[in-house]
Amino acid sequence: MAITGLVIAPLAAEDAQWHLLVEPRFMRPDVMIPIAGSERTILTPGLVKDGEVTYLDQQTLTHEGVDLAALTEITKRSASAELAKLKPALARDERGVVVFAVLQSDQPVVASTVLAPDFIEKFEPLFGPDLLVAIPNRYRVYVYPALASRFEDTADLVLADYDVSAYRVSQEIFRVTRDGLVAIGTFAPR
Repeated sequence: MAITGLVIAPLAAEDAQWHLLVEPRFMRPDVMIPIAGSERTILTPGLVKDGEVTYLDQQTLTHEGVDLAALTEITKRSASAELAKLKPALARDERGVVVFAVLQSDQPVVASTVLAPDFIEKFEPLFGPDLLVAIPNRYRVYVYPALASRFEDTADLVLADYDVSAYRVSQEIFRVTRDGLVAIGTFAPR
């Protein structure tokens, strides 16, 4: 997995990490990786240092010969490390059954944790292996079971989180798979 010095140098700094960021298409970063089924949301590699996000630009990718596949593997490790730091807040129905979970932090990489290889395993005991997520902004992710889900009931919450954020991500709902995300719909105001 040879990667040029460009990628290795920032990773050597303990306070900098590469992430595959879930971002809105309207941000138009140079490197846009499509998400299956999505019309509004993309993935883009970026460096996160001291809470600031810097996208990897096409010129650097081309001129430095960055191997995007190798970089993606590095970003999975970063996503897992961030996921391990988060404790989900659980929302329960009137019978005490957990209906959804929320991951949140003041770090701009919470949205990227949905790409962690261990994301499904973290929520499988609560919801089973088939998960849906809403990612209204960089700092908050809603997690739902795909079976018997009532994710539509949280439309107002998700859309409010999207509307008030300076770092919006998406109004779409995604299925989490072992291969990544698949968009399955869009929240509509109720």
